[in-house]
Amino acid sequence: MTQTAAARALVREATPRELAAWDELVTQFTNHRLVHRAAWIRSLEMSGLGRPLWLVFESNGDVAGCLPGLLVRLGPIRLFGSPLEGWQTVSLGPAFDPARLTTAGMMETLVPYLEHRHGVHHVELMSRDLDPADMVAGGFREAHVVTYRVPLHAGNPEATLRAFKESARRNVRRAAKLGLVVQFEEDESFVDEHYDQLCEVYARNGVVVPFGKRRVLECFRHMRAAGQLLAVSVRLPRTTTCIATGMFFQDGRELLLWTWTHRTRYRWYRATELMTWTVMQRAMAAGCTSIDFMGGGDFKAKLGGEPELSKSRWIRSRYRWLTAARSAAAHGYRWQQALRGRLGQLRLALADRLAGNGEGSGMPAHGVGA
Repeated sequence: MTQTAAARALVREATPRELAAWDELVTQFTNHRLVHRAAWIRSLEMSGLGRPLWLVFESNGDVAGCLPGLLVRLGPIRLFGSPLEGWQTVSLGPAFDPARLTTAGMMETLVPYLEHRHGVHHVELMSRDLDPADMVAGGFREAHVVTYRVPLHAGNPEATLRAFKESARRNVRRAAKLGLVVQFEEDESFVDEHYDQLCEVYARNGVVVPFGKRRVLECFRHMRAAGQLLAVSVRLPRTTTCIATGMFFQDGRELLLWTWTHRTRYRWYRATELMTWTVMQRAMAAGCTSIDFMGGGDFKAKLGGEPELSKSRWIRSRYRWLTAARSAAAHGYRWQQALRGRLGQLRLALADRLAGNGEGSGMPAHGVGA
């Protein structure tokens, strides 16, 4: 345990009783999100990303904050991520009561605890609730993280649809007119189709999927068990042909997009717009008031998304050379991704040529328009 008298804050690992009731413990703090819950952390653990560390902050003897994360070992280097980059996690960091804990007080206890108790050399936190000045003073450097968010009007769904660009609204109407079938999925066989579609779309864009099927499967299993999964597919009318899939999560009043994709040859149908609108309607019926699209992209703006820069990734290394190595590794990984993706593009182009069918638009013979 580590304590600073001035802040009267203490950080420690959760007791077995606290861990058994983790969700009840963490959701008492208003800045908690779905990723702070036990199901999400367990999905990261079962994906092989690290060993969970369930931390709590105390103030005057009472629990005033929770910080879940994972310990990762890379040779002699130990990392603590809440989360690390590449974990497909919308945020993490501490969920806490700002009336009882300050950013400075938490970092003054957290960093020594991680370094001395667990031998951690590198820490990453991603949050929209930490004070920038206190984080910089604590030796962290900041990297802004962009996302797109859309307000959802539970009492007036049409107002949400009106926020779509005209082209997106037209595509929703056209997809419905064409009779595309949107359905919510519960069976794990969905994961095979979804991941295969992800690989196809990433390859078309010249990159590779930065996570394996195991990550998708564990996420599907744990979020389904927690009752927070909205897995969705779109099929052509009167067939079993699946042309688009997506995974969304709902936690209270917030809807989160995790992954969405479509079959390239059927892109003419513009199934993604109808799929997303269907999920939005279901979420609004359950009381959701916003959707976080979990990243940037022009397409998200077409669905009413507005850019949000309230979230930051905070990075701290015990040694300066480790910070430089982390940056170099990130750049190297992206370069490697691009190279592997380009090879994937060439393989797909060759397969299309051998099949003698070119790209293929998937447009139906009758050519129905909007």
